[in-house]
Amino acid sequence: MNHITALGTRLGERAAGSWQEEAALWLLGTHGHWLPQLQHARLIVDDGNGSSRIAWRHVASACLTAGDGPLIGTSSQWQILRLACLLTGRHALGLANLAALEESDKRLALHAMAWAAGGRAWAHSLALLTP
Repeated sequence: MNHITALGTRLGERAAGSWQEEAALWLLGTHGHWLPQLQHARLIVDDGNGSSRIAWRHVASACLTAGDGPLIGTSSQWQILRLACLLTGRHALGLANLAALEESDKRLALHAMAWAAGGRAWAHSLALLTP
């Protein structure tokens, strides 16, 4: 298991039971771009007891100033990060241009939204990830 996969597992364990946070973490982990970026920018916090969490408030702030800080991404990647923040249910950010999402990102976004609304099993039953 590589370092980022292990980090994603720790984050997922902490989020277990919250469809919204599970969906947000699944989206970031599956997308692949943001977990290493967030870790490098120290926006993932080790709680000292073997679990980690994302500093969502700081991530949401970074989304408001996209490109003006240590986080780097394409327009599509920033939309994924904004959506992950929204899915947690704690942050109000605009999804200015969902049409800017790359085709594969659109499917991930739809699956994550379904997960947040109805749970993992329901999201999988919709087969949104199958082209």
